Amino acid sequence: MYLLPEQIPKALMTESFHSRRLVVAIFVIVNAVAITAGLLWTKVYTASTSILVDERNIIQPLMQGAAVATDAMDRSKNAREVIFGRKVMDVVLEYGGWLKAKPSVEEREFLIEEIKKRTFISTVGKNILRIEYRDDDPERAFRVTEKFAELFMQESIAAKAAESSAAFDFIEKQTQDYQDKLTRTEGELKELRSSNLDARPGAEGEVTTRLNDLNKRLDATMQELREAEVRETSLERQVSGEAESTADVFREGQFRTRIAELQTKLDTLRLSYRDTHPDIVQVKQQMQDLTDQLNAPRARPEKTKRSDESAVNNPVYQQLRREQSQNESMIDALKARISELQRQSQEEVSRGKRMHSGDARLAELTRDYQVNRDIYQDLLRRRENARVSMNLDRDRQGLSFKIQEPATLPQSPGGPRFLHFVLGGILLGVLIPLGLLYLRLQFDPRVRVGSQISVAHRLPIITVVPHLWTAGELKSLRAELVLLTFVVVATIAASGAISAMRLMRVL
Repeated sequence: MYLLPEQIPKALMTESFHSRRLVVAIFVIVNAVAITAGLLWTKVYTASTSILVDERNIIQPLMQGAAVATDAMDRSKNAREVIFGRKVMDVVLEYGGWLKAKPSVEEREFLIEEIKKRTFISTVGKNILRIEYRDDDPERAFRVTEKFAELFMQESIAAKAAESSAAFDFIEKQTQDYQDKLTRTEGELKELRSSNLDARPGAEGEVTTRLNDLNKRLDATMQELREAEVRETSLERQVSGEAESTADVFREGQFRTRIAELQTKLDTLRLSYRDTHPDIVQVKQQMQDLTDQLNAPRARPEKTKRSDESAVNNPVYQQLRREQSQNESMIDALKARISELQRQSQEEVSRGKRMHSGDARLAELTRDYQVNRDIYQDLLRRRENARVSMNLDRDRQGLSFKIQEPATLPQSPGGPRFLHFVLGGILLGVLIPLGLLYLRLQFDPRVRVGSQISVAHRLPIITVVPHLWTAGELKSLRAELVLLTFVVVATIAASGAISAMRLMRVL
């Protein structure tokens, strides 16, 4: 049924009057349920504490760069894992008295899950951690919260110390490993260099330089050898020409001397004999033969020895022979030098081959040694930093925790109180019936207001005839209204009395 906004209150009043018994009954039932819920509602006491994670202390600026401090934000993020760890929860179970009943394993797990649900961990600001615990026992809520804070600080400090110690042990082990690697590499380098003396840095450049120098010297010596050989050929021609010239002069002199002797003998014979004398004829024949030999182009072989003997006495020939001897000595020296240079060059080539055979291994060992040395030196620095960090954590100087706000014994429970249930019951006892009546007005098609006929059928309404009560009905109605009023008042009074008793801790 459609109602105008100004018609709704009057319609609700009318419907409440007609359904007065139902309205009162709902009011009483709702208040009874609210009071019962308030009585049965478990009291929850909340205790909380705040922990300040202090990462700025007097040690930090002094040890900056030499030690690593734990970040407070990381500790705050890991607080839930630390507090809800099995070790901490077992201590809390015993400290809170839950183990007095000797629960089974399943019951212990259930208790742990319940404690976790009632524990809230949050960060307040940058360095403040807040731990909050709720329990139906105020004293236990206080004690458990206090224990949570204590165990968290102990576990965090112990974990930090264990972390620093583990880091130091790890770096120490790595440092020792790399020291062993360096020792092995040094031994291999020493053995390689002992077995191959040429296997050293810069040896390849030395070999190249040495080969270039030997090649230059070899080229220069071979050039000198070629010049000496050309000079040897020239000297041989000169010596040979001088010897022939000396032999010709010696032969001509001999011939002329013999001819002169024969001429003298011929003149002597002519003093005694005629030209037809056999001796004179013989002398003439000898003179003719000597003249023919004198005019011949070359000397006979049988006179070579004597001509050589005459050439020896020639100064020019002797000078040429000395130069030729010196040149031959130079040629022999140059050939010996060339052989030596070639031998040295071959040795350098062999040395280069030996060097290249061990060069790859030497480069590998040198590279490994340099890399391991750099890592080893870095690990030495890190080890000392880790040692300082470990000592700081051992002395509790690297990261400290302070109770910013200690836990206190909760005096009143949290959440809704009993008075809230009473007031809520009275309010809901009024609103729920009105809401139900409004819904009935919306969905019930019966006409309750005369103006609806005019709106629905476009007909004018002359008058509305009200309900006429008889004297008996009025008397009965008055008695009923008094009774219902008494029930409502009694309900409100009972709620107030129970609230007072609750406040005085009687209930």
